Amino acid sequence: MKQENRPDLIIHGSVNASGGVYNEVSVHGFGKIQGNVECADLYCAGHATISGDVQATFAKVEGNASISGKVGMETMEIYGQADVNGDVDVSKLRVDGSAKVHGSLASEEVKLRGFLKVTGDCEAEEFKADGVFSIGGLLNAGHIEILLHGNCGVREIGGERIEVRKSGSGKLNKLLKHIFNNTLSVDSIEGDEIYLEYTRAKVVRGNSVEIGPGCEIDLVEYTGDFRKDISSQVKEHKQC
Repeated sequence: MKQENRPDLIIHGSVNASGGVYNEVSVHGFGKIQGNVECADLYCAGHATISGDVQATFAKVEGNASISGKVGMETMEIYGQADVNGDVDVSKLRVDGSAKVHGSLASEEVKLRGFLKVTGDCEAEEFKADGVFSIGGLLNAGHIEILLHGNCGVREIGGERIEVRKSGSGKLNKLLKHIFNNTLSVDSIEGDEIYLEYTRAKVVRGNSVEIGPGCEIDLVEYTGDFRKDISSQVKEHKQC
């Protein structure tokens, strides 16, 4: 979105710049920006360090971006590495590379195909993970779909529909399964419809609960249906 009367900040080489209000911020070299940044579009194909908050309509990180403050955006796409030392509030987040959020994450839509670490809570309408993640607090979303490619961890999960499956049977996955355990570790899971594979949890609560292969669950509480794969361990299950 073009912002009239706003200058562009284009960085090539090694440049120190001041924060401010811009139309486009583009970093292709080594850019250090001191202060808060407000812009329409943010592109990082090099190394960007921003000492402040960032407000933007759209951001794409193909290089390495470090932000010391909060982030607020409509769309954020990460194909390289992004490190945010604050809360992130975006409408759509796509992570094909590596993203670390030292705070909480709020987004209508989260699509993960790389690595995501959130030290706080993660709130979303839709959370789709086809990679590896670590969430220090609560993962809360209407629809949660997780395809495990390595060890993932979260303190609590809450949602309407929750689905956790192990990655497919491709050649790479067959090789990696001998090196890594594709397992989700979580204290508690609570939802309406729940299907789990290769999940370790203390408590699972839901209406319709199906425990697929490779799970270790201490307690399952359900109000409707309960099914369990013969290979999984459930210490106690009861209908409430």
